Amino acid sequence: MKSLHRVLIGAAVLTWLAAASAVASVGPSATIAGTVTLTAADGNTFPGEGVPVTLACAADPTARTEISDEHGAFRFKNAPVDRCSIDADVQGFTMPPVTVVSVAGEMVEADLHLVAVPVSVGLTVRGAALRHVPKVIRSPCR
Repeated sequence: MKSLHRVLIGAAVLTWLAAASAVASVGPSATIAGTVTLTAADGNTFPGEGVPVTLACAADPTARTEISDEHGAFRFKNAPVDRCSIDADVQGFTMPPVTVVSVAGEMVEADLHLVAVPVSVGLTVRGAALRHVPKVIRSPCR
């Protein structure tokens, strides 16, 4: 019975040490939060609901993506303490690059303002010029 008791205590201590080690290896982290605002061509603004927002940090080789809520809000929890870039992707809108420096245990706010891209339409016509204009035939029906 004593040996079983010692084995159980030993297993509990090892489990606790493994958990403590895992927490210690994560390191300091920060929270990066903000909102996405869209500005239409007419100047009206509205929250960017459902916008994919991507966070890329030098210390973390994988980019993370969150989707903004109905108010345009987004939040990256447990972000690395680093210099990070944030990008939002909405077809027909553009934004300037946004870079933040996160601080351990603190929240950094980054508001993203996307503006409608002006649409331009061009028409290019190629071919030979018409030298003869066809005769218009009128239908006998009225």
